[in-house]
Amino acid sequence: MEQSNSYVYFAFSGNDFDPTHVTQELGIEPTDFWRKGDPGKYIQQQKYSCWRLVSTGNEVLDIDKLVVEVISQLTHKISEIVILKDKLHLETFLEVVMYIDTNDEQSTPMLGHDLSVIEFLYKTGTRTDLDIYRYTSTDK
Repeated sequence: MEQSNSYVYFAFSGNDFDPTHVTQELGIEPTDFWRKGDPGKYIQQQKYSCWRLVSTGNEVLDIDKLVVEVISQLTHKISEIVILKDKLHLETFLEVVMYIDTNDEQSTPMLGHDLSVIEFLYKTGTRTDLDIYRYTSTDK
C-alpha cells in the first residue's frame, strides 16, 4: 500500500537574492534553498532564488496539521518577513502539495485553515497554492 506524500512549505522567492541573508534575518534554518543559476533538480539552472521551510510531519488526512507545523515556526517573525520582502523585493507563498488516494475504501484528505493561519497569510501578504496529485493504494 502506497503512503501519502503530502507536504507543505513556506517559501521566499525572488529574481536573485542570497537565501543565507533570509536565514540570518529570521534565525531559522531552511529545509533547502538555492540561488538563481544554481543547478536544478529538474532543470539545468534555477531561474530564480528561493528559501524554503518544508513540513516534516507525516499526515495523510488533516493536511492543515502540516500547514500549522510550518506556519507556527514563523508566526513570531511576521515583521521580519514583511521587511525582507520589501527590502529584497521578494514574494512569499504557502505551497500545499496533496496526494489523494483514489481507492474508494480510503478517506480523502481535508484542508481548512484556522484563523491564526489566515491572519499570518494576510499580515505577510503570502499567496497560497495547492497542487493535487492522485494515486491508488489498491493492487492492480
